[in-house]
Amino acid sequence: MAEGKGTNIPSGADIKGTIKFGEAMRIDGNFEGELITDNGDLVVGKTGSVKANIRVRRAVIEGRVDGDIKASGKVELKQKAHLNGNLQAKELVVEEGVVFIGKCKVNP
Repeated sequence: MAEGKGTNIPSGADIKGTIKFGEAMRIDGNFEGELITDNGDLVVGKTGSVKANIRVRRAVIEGRVDGDIKASGKVELKQKAHLNGNLQAKELVVEEGVVFIGKCKVNP
């Protein structure tokens, strides 16, 4: 995700609802609901906690996600990520130390 582009939910913020976004979003706070984009990228930072179903182009998860992720492109689960939900993506990168509880479907 390019610096300065997109929407940020900072650490300490608590948001509930449905967010439809275009370019990019970074979540370092808490979000509960639904995240939807056709062309955008999502980053859940190390302090981020998301309880949502997610539909994106690409996602980088460093924090915690409880919910399903559906990506038309690549999903990266970084070293300390915790995903409790199903994942569908074109590409998947899983680093050592990730906790992933759910089903996975990868279609190149």
